[in-house]
Amino acid sequence: MRSILINLVILLAFSLAFADSCDEKKKLYENKLEAWKEIETKMKSDEITKAKYDELLPQYNSLWAEAEKLKADYLKCQDESENKHKAFYNDGISLKKDKKYKEALAKFVEAIKMKSDFDEAYEQAADVSAELANYTEMEKYLEKVKDGEERGKTYYKVGNDLLHTNPDKAIEYYTKMAKYYKPDNAYYLIGGAYISKKNDPANAIVFYKKALQIDPQDHKTYNALGGCLVELSNMSKNKEEKDKLIAEAVSVMLKGVQLGPKGYKKYYELCIRLSQLYNLQGKAVSALDYADKAIEYSKDRKYSLGHLERGIALIKMKRYDEAKNSLLIAQEDFLTKSSVEFYLGEIDRLKK
Repeated sequence: MRSILINLVILLAFSLAFADSCDEKKKLYENKLEAWKEIETKMKSDEITKAKYDELLPQYNSLWAEAEKLKADYLKCQDESENKHKAFYNDGISLKKDKKYKEALAKFVEAIKMKSDFDEAYEQAADVSAELANYTEMEKYLEKVKDGEERGKTYYKVGNDLLHTNPDKAIEYYTKMAKYYKPDNAYYLIGGAYISKKNDPANAIVFYKKALQIDPQDHKTYNALGGCLVELSNMSKNKEEKDKLIAEAVSVMLKGVQLGPKGYKKYYELCIRLSQLYNLQGKAVSALDYADKAIEYSKDRKYSLGHLERGIALIKMKRYDEAKNSLLIAQEDFLTKSSVEFYLGEIDRLKK
């Protein structure tokens, strides 16, 4: 028995050093299993003593555990040999997690070579190419991706990556995103790029409106669209055009407000913008109403913009003492302090 175990140990050491095929792993497993069976046969013998049984039991357990491990190694090898493309793919995923993008790409390419219709590998190859800022390669792999949504998600990611450094390119990728994935969000992002990166409210308005055609229940797009209409009015030197744009902005903001506060944390922004616009139009009662709503939904009883617009509306209504109280609250915030000082001066002037 001892000689059998010694021979198996020697065989195992030799095989582990040089084995590189599934057949060799299978042989290792079978040899180990045979050794275990030999021990099992002895333990089941009618002639075995308790002392001998107890002596063999640790060997029995050890050989079984080793055989199971070798079996697992063999089955893994067999699976990988039959699905080598998956093995390369899994290696690529591991390398990607470690941010070793070049090495990961090489693995995904190998997987694709072995299985030309391996959609997931094309997706990952495109993704790591984007991480490497190799957008030509990214496009090459994306062309092979059958799942349009996955294409769109990659364009979305790349657009976000490029937004601050190359907004024109970001817009290009958001436009491609719109063909495959969440077009309303893509148009919203394009609008944001135009207004925040290119100071182009006119084009931003076009895309915000396209977004609302798809999803007319989106608070944030009404908020952004209304803001762009105001920006465009500020750029205009034509009073009639300015008034028209402000009126349109009011209409847009009202649609956003009419959706209700549920699901939109910045609902108070819609309210304060409406208050500002109504004050611009000289509609003090409406301005006061939405200033109060802005304070309510901001969850901040000292919301400075709310109290500023509230004060302005109350001045227009000649309720100077109430106006002063609101303005003094707004004065505590350095963002509104200078405006407050102007309107406090107006109160003093009007009360004379």
